[in-house]
Amino acid sequence: MKTTLALTTALLLAPWGQTLAADAPVTLKFQQGVNGYTGTQDAHIRSNETSGGDSRGVNYGSLDHLSIDGDDGSPGAKPNQGLIRFEQLFGTAAGQIRGGDTIVSATLQLQVFDAGSGFTVHQMLRDWSQSTVSWNLVGAGIQTHGVEASASSLASVGANNSNANIGTGLLSIDVTASLQAMQAGTVANHGWLLQPFAAGSNGIDFHSSEASNASLRPLLSVQLVSSVPEPQSWALLGAGLLAILGLQGRRSRRH
Repeated sequence: MKTTLALTTALLLAPWGQTLAADAPVTLKFQQGVNGYTGTQDAHIRSNETSGGDSRGVNYGSLDHLSIDGDDGSPGAKPNQGLIRFEQLFGTAAGQIRGGDTIVSATLQLQVFDAGSGFTVHQMLRDWSQSTVSWNLVGAGIQTHGVEASASSLASVGANNSNANIGTGLLSIDVTASLQAMQAGTVANHGWLLQPFAAGSNGIDFHSSEASNASLRPLLSVQLVSSVPEPQSWALLGAGLLAILGLQGRRSRRH
């Protein structure tokens, strides 16, 4: 009887295990003002102090766009850097990434409205605030030396020249490794630095989280396999367990 019951149990629970294994990846999307999400921080910082006034101590966090430029001033070598962060990514609430979830991919999506030169993406290693950050506040811009931002880049977009080598429209950047590191706790979520190439003097502009059209704001798309079984998996398990208990009860009454 024990052998029969064990076999019955295995047969009943097998479909549940298959359902868990077959759970399809889900996609979480984080975009300011969409579905209640309000965790985007973004700003650019400018080093120009000659053309149009000194910008080094000015905060640009309230603008509806970000400008990344290898030289935005005169006599030259006056870059603009970009900063972007998505907060409230990890946790146990609905729509958040849980500790046991498997991150399959993560993509930063930007809507470019002014074509321009390329840039690199670096992991930010120091904290900053959209409402206060400026070139001077962070100490002559963000340095990519492994203290303020990672020395190695997470991604490279476009080319290191003065051409408009990144066109307008959707720009997608792979940040999978960065999200996985944040989830694992090996790096803190201070977001990313968008660092212009030295020769990338044709500034590129894209919409920020303050854009009036919410669909044009930066979007972080994360595809993952959830650590929490889907509701249908729990329902199937419950049905299987009830069936097992029913069989066991009938056998007990017979004896």
